[in-house]
Amino acid sequence: MNQSNFLIVDGSSMLVRAYFASAFSGRIMRSSSGVYTNGVFGFLNMMLRAVEQMRPSHLFVAWDVSRDTFRRELYPAYKGTRGELPDELHPQFDTMKDVLDALGVPQHFDQRFEADDIIGTLAHQAADDGHQVLVLTGDRDALQLVRDGVTVAIMKKGITEMDYYTPAFLMETWGLTADQIIDLKGLMGDTSDNIPGVPGIGEKTAKKLLLEYGTVENLIENRHLLKGKMKEKIEEHQEIALLSKKLATIVIDVPLVHTLDACKLSFQMETAKEKLSELDLNRFVSHLERLVQVG
Repeated sequence: MNQSNFLIVDGSSMLVRAYFASAFSGRIMRSSSGVYTNGVFGFLNMMLRAVEQMRPSHLFVAWDVSRDTFRRELYPAYKGTRGELPDELHPQFDTMKDVLDALGVPQHFDQRFEADDIIGTLAHQAADDGHQVLVLTGDRDALQLVRDGVTVAIMKKGITEMDYYTPAFLMETWGLTADQIIDLKGLMGDTSDNIPGVPGIGEKTAKKLLLEYGTVENLIENRHLLKGKMKEKIEEHQEIALLSKKLATIVIDVPLVHTLDACKLSFQMETAKEKLSELDLNRFVSHLERLVQVG
């Protein structure tokens, strides 16, 4: 586990992964009162194991709450191809937030912004303040946040198998800087978010263009140097490329209610025990007590 002291968790990404990890094998858990808990169980398991391995001084969770963010105002079809989440998963978002409240873990969501924007804002603030930040997510969009002081850990199999992206590892594996991850999306688009990109340009071509021109803006400015169909594509779709880049760009000025000091890790054992008991998740109490004693 990367040695960072400020752990920021992409709550939505982790809960969805936790849910499907158990749902695929048919293990849809419920409490004795009928509350769905398999996603909550997996989330707690991953988060507490990460805390155990990292020993962070600060912990924060960010959430997506709506697809109707400011990006939909720019492009109404943004994320328009995504299906609905399973009925058994929907209520677990509120349940998980209630559990985190009981544990005393600071968390934030905003109707106009995505979890990535919240994460980006706090990660930059924390790194600028001298913290070593680890962003824990399954979303490669977050790779644009990589910088000195910010490592992005992409979950592959929970937290047992992850790729840790530093600026050097990002360049080694992708051949791009963190900023160019945004330019890459501007050119090739992103089917998962329904970002259009330039028709006919895939990852290989986009990387080749960025290697030569650096940014989408510089490519457009120097489109007269291109030849044949590539020149036609960029001339015809330059506005789409710029819009796609804007859609893909994580904003880092989201209004936050938590200060960095408010994110200091301090589990509230009394309320945590009560909430975990209510959900028949008592097995996590000893794990929490162990972390509190060591921490």
